[in-house]
Amino acid sequence: MPNKRDYQEGEIIIEEKTPDNATTPIESTTKPAATESRNTGLEGITSQFRELAQKIPESIGKAIESALSAREHVVMVRVNDESLTKLDHLVEAGIFRSRSESAAFLISEGIKAQASLFERISNKIEEINKLRSELKNIVGQEVKRNE
Repeated sequence: MPNKRDYQEGEIIIEEKTPDNATTPIESTTKPAATESRNTGLEGITSQFRELAQKIPESIGKAIESALSAREHVVMVRVNDESLTKLDHLVEAGIFRSRSESAAFLISEGIKAQASLFERISNKIEEINKLRSELKNIVGQEVKRNE
């Protein structure tokens, strides 16, 4: 029977209980899936970080393209010094060509991040509009009665 030291690091050892409650390794061992072996130790962390770093430009690129694709309206906005600095950093980094593009992207991403809040707001606005319509009908009926 092989000794535990005979197995290479990263292998999965399947053990079974014997009647005397001793644990013995079964002869077959299997290598973990590629993702499991990458997830161990410093090399695994480095590998995961590299994979993430490769995906970031693609996902940011798609988000930027989406945010800037249909910019039809102009909005004038005043920002504090910190916000202006952050917008400028995005331009200086070469991610955006202007403060306007930076702001449009950040607004778009903020709206996406708060999607559930905006959904609730939208529902309440619909309720308010329905109540306004009902009030107009009530007032209109009263005016007709009094004529």
